Order: sequence, then C-alpha cells, then structure tokens
Amino acid sequence: MKYWRKYHPTIGTDDPRYHQVSLIYSVLLIMLIYFGLIGLLNITLFDAAHIAVFDFFGFLLAAAIYFYVSRGGNFKVAGWVVTATLIFVLLAFIHVAEGQNYSLLWVTILPPIAFFLLGPKAGSWVTGLVFAYCSWFLYQLLGQGVPGNLSLGAFFNFIEVATAQIFLFRYYESSRRRAYEQLQKTSATDPLTGIFNRLHLDNTLKTLIAASKRDIQATSVLLLDVDHFKRINDEYGHIVGDKVLVAIANIMKKETRDGDLVGRWGGEEFLIICPKTDAEQAEQIANRIVKKLNSETLLDDINVTASIGIATAVAYEEEHNAETLLQTADKNLYQAKADGRNTVVASFDDVAFDSAQSSI
Repeated sequence: MKYWRKYHPTIGTDDPRYHQVSLIYSVLLIMLIYFGLIGLLNITLFDAAHIAVFDFFGFLLAAAIYFYVSRGGNFKVAGWVVTATLIFVLLAFIHVAEGQNYSLLWVTILPPIAFFLLGPKAGSWVTGLVFAYCSWFLYQLLGQGVPGNLSLGAFFNFIEVATAQIFLFRYYESSRRRAYEQLQKTSATDPLTGIFNRLHLDNTLKTLIAASKRDIQATSVLLLDVDHFKRINDEYGHIVGDKVLVAIANIMKKETRDGDLVGRWGGEEFLIICPKTDAEQAEQIANRIVKKLNSETLLDDINVTASIGIATAVAYEEEHNAETLLQTADKNLYQAKADGRNTVVASFDDVAFDSAQSSI
C-alpha cells in the first residue's frame, strides 16, 4: 500500500486519479530530497551560495505543496503548482549557470511530468513555451560568445530534441490515457449487456456503504431475477436468450435515474445500486421496472416478467455491510419468487432499515 493512501483512503487503484496523485507525491519527495541535498552541496562543496538559494526556495515550495495536498487540497491545483515550481527552479538554475555545464539538459525532465500532471493539451503548451524560451536564451548566449563550446549546431540540436520530446510525450500521454480509459471500461462492464459487471458493483457498493456510515445517507439495492428464463433458452435458444438479457438491461437503464448503477449480477440476475435512496424511492424504481416489463414485448413475441428483492440501509451499525445488505435483498428476492413471481418484496431490519412491501 502506498504511503500517501493514509491521506486519501477513498482513492483506490481503480480511481482515475490514483496514478496522478501517486506521481504528485513522488515528484514532491524527489524535489524535497534533491533540493535539500543539492542546496547543501552547493554551500559546502561548490561554494555556490547564490545557486543554493534557489535550491532551498524549491525545497520550501515542495514542502508547502506536500502539506497542501496531504490535507485534502485540490489535486489539479497541486499539479499546476508542482509544474510551475519545477519550471521556476530549472530556469533559475539555467540562468545562474549561464547555459554552461550542460545546464540546459535539465529542462528535458519537464515534459513527462507536465504531460502526466496537466494532460496532453496543457502539457503541450507549457513545455512548448518553456522550450521556446530556452531556445531563445541559448541563441542569446551564442551571440555573446559564452564559453563552453556552444555552437549553432548545439542550438539546432536543442530545437530538434525539444520538438521531438513534445510530440513524443504528447502522443504517449494521449495513447496512455485512451488505453487506461478503455481498460477501465472493459474491467467495469459486462461484455454482453454493456452494463456494469459484478466486480465493479461489489467495489462500488463497499464504497457507498462506507460513505453512508459517514454521511448517514440511505443506500438501496434492487436484486432482479428474470422469471422462468430457462424456458426462453430452451424454447428459443441461447442466442435469443442473450438478446433478451440485453433488452432487459436497456429497460432497467431507462427506468432508473442518472445516479443509479445498473449491473449484471450473474446469469439472468441483475443488481441496481441506488445511492441516497430510501426504501420508498427504491420501491418506486422497482415497480416502474416490473410494470415496464409487463407492458413491453422485448423481441418478436417474447414477453418476460421479473421478481425483485429490495434492501435499504439508513443508519448503519458495524455489523451492517455490503454483504448483509445483499443477503437481505437475496432473501426478499426468494420471497418474491415464493409469492408467485412478477413481484417486488422489501423488508428490513428494525434498527438499520425501513420496511416496505408491494406486489404487482
């Protein structure tokens, strides 16, 4: 487990911010170590106190940013401040060194950090402007005859390398983000229906349970099972059965709200997670789905019904978790089947749950 997770326990490995936050903390630690160590060396070994001033300034800025993000600061703001601090220190060092001792090479560490923290578009503008300024600075040095074997060839080499880095890192970061988004989508969705899969539902429900304990918000789950689905597979075949499941998934998406999560629990079972939803609201959603299935023909001549078990938690105690909530929904689903199917059933614990029951 990464050390910074203690500051941000809600950011898991499946969170899009995970790698960005990890890089922010990594860069800050490197900056703290580098600026502190090099600042001491510049004072004690190289007798360059004027350069050490910039090193210690960078150290203080990095420490301030670290404190800011570890106390819940905005990560986007932190990314910009980290990048700006790095640019300031790099350009200050290049100016003080007057381009000698290959000081301009240090600016090449900027693109990977800027593109990752700021994104392809902003990263392109930032690195492009910094490289343009460094090119102008190098050109001015050529006119002044600064020692260090600077030549027109060195100037053009810097331009070529800078341009190549911008294009390469922009392409890399754009490709990485597209690949990551595709991977996230693939890992979270059911390949047949295109709705969320069980793994994503499990992880999301655990997160919502933790939030409901903290915020005392109601969380409801609806466990839906298609009635007599085996008959459809036996009579029409599994290909048609798959199409029926896709049609049911589409109906559930239409009959639920924007904040609800619709997923396939397994086989012909579906799970709907409804954040900030009490028992009455959950029952209304379930009834809409059942009525819609009753009134709509899914394929040419195929009609289906469904049974739904509901569980709603309002104020959690320690023993109430995602598992117990799902067990309650599953128990109510079996009760709906026993009551003749095509029914919505919900009954809850007196302490942590409200109760409701309805039939269609």
